[in-house]
Amino acid sequence: MSGEHEAPYPHHSWLAHWLAVDPPQVFDLHECYHVAHHLLLTTSGDADIRWMTCGTETAYRSGLGSLGFFPSDSHAHSLSITSANGFVAYELIIPDQHLRTFGAAEGMPPPRGLRATPVFRDALLEASLLRLSSRAAGRQVSEDVGDDIAARHVVMRLCMLAGAAAPDWQKDGSVFTPTVMRQLVARIDAHLGVAMSLETLAASVRLSPGHFARKFHQSAGLSLNRFINVRRISASFTLLRQATQPLAGIALDLGFSSQSHFTRVFTGLTGLSPDQFRRLHRSMAG
Repeated sequence: MSGEHEAPYPHHSWLAHWLAVDPPQVFDLHECYHVAHHLLLTTSGDADIRWMTCGTETAYRSGLGSLGFFPSDSHAHSLSITSANGFVAYELIIPDQHLRTFGAAEGMPPPRGLRATPVFRDALLEASLLRLSSRAAGRQVSEDVGDDIAARHVVMRLCMLAGAAAPDWQKDGSVFTPTVMRQLVARIDAHLGVAMSLETLAASVRLSPGHFARKFHQSAGLSLNRFINVRRISASFTLLRQATQPLAGIALDLGFSSQSHFTRVFTGLTGLSPDQFRRLHRSMAG
């Protein structure tokens, strides 16, 4: 790709976490609302999975390299995972608008009628997810140089699986370079407790607030405020999974005005409440 057609960076605003089920444990999740697209890759072992939505149950077996795609539909889902030999999976949570906005940026028509696909295989999707599935520095989505390409492949493949035509790789708009984008994300992450203002971030790259806001949205696929909340929720995953800190304390440490604000944003992005997420991972830890 030429320098004048830099890629956007959707992965900076994606959430992800690891699921591990050790026998004889059973992973049970009830009332998860798919408010975002969920993409699940089995990275180790196998499991029998039962998935129910809208009164219909689907049972399938997921093995190494199996993928499952569950699009945003705002319906209540329940999930049960049983493994005799152990099971590890990586789940990527993608904002529902990304398949539209980033697909359109590639010259692809918006996907219509997205359907859940509980188990399938796709070598390009698997490779892209493995590239993104980094735990470095507590992150669950890797942001190393080149990962924008892996993220674009994820969007492209999901759109194509939904029936969209192949992309036009020369349709990018004006976005931040990889170096500038990483610097902006680092600044934001360093001040999650007290979010940096639009004016401060714009001044750091010598742009007007309006120009910065448009360019940032083009680069990340989300407004600055929504992006900051996604980064806060991503940081909360580790705190919820590993610590006993009260939810109110986590909320304040991450810059939310209250526990209810934290809960509302967390649930709106993941379909789970923070307490559900914490209890889910505690039950898997035995």
